[in-house]
Amino acid sequence: MTLKANCPILSIILFLLISLCNTGACPATEPSKTFTLGELIRMALETSPKLRMAEQDILAAKSEYKEAKGGGLPQVDVSALTGPMENATFPTVNLKTGQIISHDKGTWSIGIFGDLDLVISQPIYAFGKITDRQEAAALGVEASKDARAAQRNKTVLDVKRLYYAYLIARQGRQAAGDADNYISDAERRIKKLLELNSPNVQSSDLYRVEAYRGEVKAFAAKAKAGALTACAALKAEVGLPLDSELQLKETEIPQSSFKLAPVEVYIQQALSNRPELLAVRKGAAAKGKLADAAQADLYPTVFGAVVASVAGAPGRQEFDNTYIYDQFNHSYASFFAGAQWHWDFGISTGKRDKARAEYQKMLNTEDFARRNIPVEVIKDYQDVVEQQKASTDYHEAMVGARKWIVAAFSNFDLGIGTARDMFDAIDRYGKNQGNYLQALYKYNLALANLDYAIGEMTIKH
Repeated sequence: MTLKANCPILSIILFLLISLCNTGACPATEPSKTFTLGELIRMALETSPKLRMAEQDILAAKSEYKEAKGGGLPQVDVSALTGPMENATFPTVNLKTGQIISHDKGTWSIGIFGDLDLVISQPIYAFGKITDRQEAAALGVEASKDARAAQRNKTVLDVKRLYYAYLIARQGRQAAGDADNYISDAERRIKKLLELNSPNVQSSDLYRVEAYRGEVKAFAAKAKAGALTACAALKAEVGLPLDSELQLKETEIPQSSFKLAPVEVYIQQALSNRPELLAVRKGAAAKGKLADAAQADLYPTVFGAVVASVAGAPGRQEFDNTYIYDQFNHSYASFFAGAQWHWDFGISTGKRDKARAEYQKMLNTEDFARRNIPVEVIKDYQDVVEQQKASTDYHEAMVGARKWIVAAFSNFDLGIGTARDMFDAIDRYGKNQGNYLQALYKYNLALANLDYAIGEMTIKH
């Protein structure tokens, strides 16, 4: 019998290492408080930096929508100008001789003038370049909301994974303690029979006990180191201080009692509700609108405009003539209609082709997600079915191994059994119990994965 093959609680200790959790509370300096899974999830959702980043993405998308919406509203340009200018008055001219008979000769002075110009322009028809960008921005807002929902589901899944690992480790530690008690009980029986010089025991049986315990202590030290990391990870996920104590209100991981619906139901739910797919679908639609807008950029924009201007120079006499424009003293307003058409040699068509390529890429991404999400659902569904059956089978095996321990101990006391029989029974019990707890952990984790795969927290467990 080799040590690794027969250590009764080796499988449990290894599982503790895999789950990276501890059964006791993490070191703390604050008063302890117990938490349920729902409370931990709410804490994580309230404090998650990734969710806050997703919310900022929504605000940014709304700003882009506001900008696109403003593209169809009037644009107002106002400019003001002031500066020095020469004061002047009209001269008096003798019409018969053409001579100037009155003029401010020898007087030269500098005055000031001001000018205020106003242009109000309103797009009338732009072949879709404005409306397409508005619709794309609106779809971008919805896609950002779906991305936030996807991050929310990912946060919930991360909390569940750490929670179940922490909880199953507590039960694993208790199971390890039970197995250790069986070893101690066997040790006492062996010592008692050795004192009586019984022929069915040997001193080497005590060495086997010592070897088992030494192996357990080595793996327990590794499990403790992993537990500290797991506790810190769970605290960070839910926003607890590292020096706080983390205790779970529930003491046992949920049993495998959930009744699944047909897998086709979950596939349909995933295709309808999975936020990642919805975000990609709306993102593809937005890219399509941007491609249409890039095509519309090749066409003119018809607009209407109101132009008004007023200027005045107090030291300069106003010259009121329809045919001569007085730059320093005037006031007018008028309405215009026109079209603006931008031409270039490859810039606009290059932008259009790029927008079309990005749209096609998003369509391919959507198609990829639509094909693979059902596969993910089926995989998680089968994991639930497999681990549910495994936990039931291992529980029955664990009960049988416990009966075997009782029989082996009784036979040993009666002198018809050996110490090897006791250790074989203890070893099988420890392995079956460890496999049972691991199956329970994987079952609950598979349910959490299935929840995430369908995009809704609809599976109760």
